[in-house]
Amino acid sequence: MLKIVLIGDLHYFASTDDNAPLLNDRDSFFDNYVRTILDNGADLYISIGDLTHMGLAEEFESLQQYFDDAGATFRSVLGNHDVLSMPKSELLTVTGQPRYGAMETDEALLVFLDTTKEAELHGWGLDAEQWDWLREQIPRSMDKPILVFGHHPVPETTSGSPGGERPFMPYQDMRPLLRERGGPGFYFNGHTHTHSVVHQGQWRFIQTAAAFCRPCFRLIELDGHQVRIRTIDAGGDSLLRSAKALHDRLKGFHRPGGEIDEQTDLEIDIREEFD
Repeated sequence: MLKIVLIGDLHYFASTDDNAPLLNDRDSFFDNYVRTILDNGADLYISIGDLTHMGLAEEFESLQQYFDDAGATFRSVLGNHDVLSMPKSELLTVTGQPRYGAMETDEALLVFLDTTKEAELHGWGLDAEQWDWLREQIPRSMDKPILVFGHHPVPETTSGSPGGERPFMPYQDMRPLLRERGGPGFYFNGHTHTHSVVHQGQWRFIQTAAAFCRPCFRLIELDGHQVRIRTIDAGGDSLLRSAKALHDRLKGFHRPGGEIDEQTDLEIDIREEFD
């Protein structure tokens, strides 16, 4: 059995003059939140991007320390906030992780994407090299589920995903590639700060809210040829108070308005059989 904890956008921030009044809430929130997720004893902890608020080395290193101290295996995909302060080449030396890649276990094929653009807050999409690489991954290991992790949503899928009002730039719309896989697949994203789950064709698109908006995490369990995905509240009055303060007061943090999570987005239980 493979057990994965999936973490939404965390926006861990360094100390600056602007956010100095929030440092106590920051430390209280992350101490409680990370301890809660580590208590699950997962085989792998995955951040869906925007691990940091400004992409500073101090932010990456401070958050990584939580997982290192626990001896936990941690993997993160890049989010748009993560690439704001350093070139990606320098950033990858700080994180010690590849920009994109795949991991195969006995239970599943895991694919990690970089959907960001260098130093662009609003840019998104793959590049030609990564597009060709992803095309090679899609048909692999058809006897196992494929789980794809990228920060940005696939167009016209989950709540807040890009619509089709105008043509997409090259390498933005992954749907043609994903459709090349004959069996079921799972695409996980963050970015919009809201929960949303959509089932289109062979694929399920599972969007996870930012932790300041919804203090929770997704628990993914793969056992034999079965996949189960649940949403777990991180809970606790102290954590909720800190989350609200950070949600309301952190400058540059996106606060979704007018979007209501459906119950099916909050409490999902997916069981999929694979031959």
